[in-house]
Amino acid sequence: MIAAPAMPPATQPSAGDSAATDASALYMRAVAAVQDSGKPSTSWLQRQMGVGYNTAAAWIEQMQQDGMISTPDHLGRRVMLGEGAPPPRPAPEQQMQIPVELPEKFRTADDRLRLLIERVERLEEEKKGINDDIREVFAEMKGTGYDTKIARMILRLRKMRPDDRAEMEALLDAYKAALGLS
Repeated sequence: MIAAPAMPPATQPSAGDSAATDASALYMRAVAAVQDSGKPSTSWLQRQMGVGYNTAAAWIEQMQQDGMISTPDHLGRRVMLGEGAPPPRPAPEQQMQIPVELPEKFRTADDRLRLLIERVERLEEEKKGINDDIREVFAEMKGTGYDTKIARMILRLRKMRPDDRAEMEALLDAYKAALGLS
């Protein structure tokens, strides 16, 4: 019986070589997927290839070392570099210019808009003035010795409808009794 010639150790098949070839083939598929899609994202690659996060992250890191994708920016996003990169967007054409002088049919709407905006501005100024006046009244109240928190509570109670106020006070009394506060 003639024995088969022995293969050199480097060419003898082993379980590790099979796994390495499979891993290399998967990595090449991952590279192709990222180049085709232009999405160098770990989570996207993980979903597309059906692998775990660590495997996808290792592939992304390897692609970065191979110069195919950029390092992550401050938000963690990466972009394609070189041949796999999507083509740059063309520069926007001249921005649309709004005519300074509007046609006659739009002038009435323009005047109306300006009047409404000026009215809102006046009301904002009045509101600021009223808020300043209210602040002064509370400062005077505090200077006289009254508790401003209680005064604000009284203002809220006075704004309520009487039946709502009675219901709230009944609930408050019930809760206080349940907790032994009354």
